Amino acid sequence: MSMLPKEVRLADGRCLSLKEIDPADMLDLIEAAGSAVTGASAAAWLGYAEMICSVMAIDSVPVQMPGTKEEIRDLARRIGKIGIAALYPCFHQENDEDMVVSTAKN
Repeated sequence: MSMLPKEVRLADGRCLSLKEIDPADMLDLIEAAGSAVTGASAAAWLGYAEMICSVMAIDSVPVQMPGTKEEIRDLARRIGKIGIAALYPCFHQENDEDMVVSTAKN
């Protein structure tokens, strides 16, 4: 279980409010993804989309959970590269720690 911060302050001054994606949200996200989850890059696409869809507000203005690939893409554009760069460590720190433990065991 990841421990997302409630907020992430961006280098450009914006503030992203975050929420943990629950199982029902993940099912909605998979449905919205449609054909994006049938190819070899499905896990990468879903991981990236989960990061994007965890944003529940930008500068205290609520963000609706996207319901289509286009809405996910639009939210990604609103978040921008600076936002994605700030979100990435929140989602991948746990995986990096798991990799270190796994490597140490081998």
